[in-house]
Amino acid sequence: MSANLQLICFLASFLYGIVFGLLSMFHFNLINKYHKIFQLLISLVFIIDIVLGYILLMYHLNLGIFHIYFLIFILIGFLLSFPLHKYVKYVFKKYLFHSK
Repeated sequence: MSANLQLICFLASFLYGIVFGLLSMFHFNLINKYHKIFQLLISLVFIIDIVLGYILLMYHLNLGIFHIYFLIFILIGFLLSFPLHKYVKYVFKKYLFHSK
């Protein structure tokens, strides 16, 4: 695998981790009002969709070759999505919903 392709895969994995983190926060806020068994089933489908989406992304980028460091970049992106979510939420409240 060429160095350019690896860098593209690193960036795609990192961004996918951020998207996964933001979607998981939205998902868990959305299903919080349902019964526990229903929450479990919906969460299982959500995780399967996320995993299949990443497999599809990697298949289109580099013919489905996975490395452990791609998964590490997903984890880093996932963990950085939480402070990013708080910052974006703060910016939206401060600048978009500011009453004059």
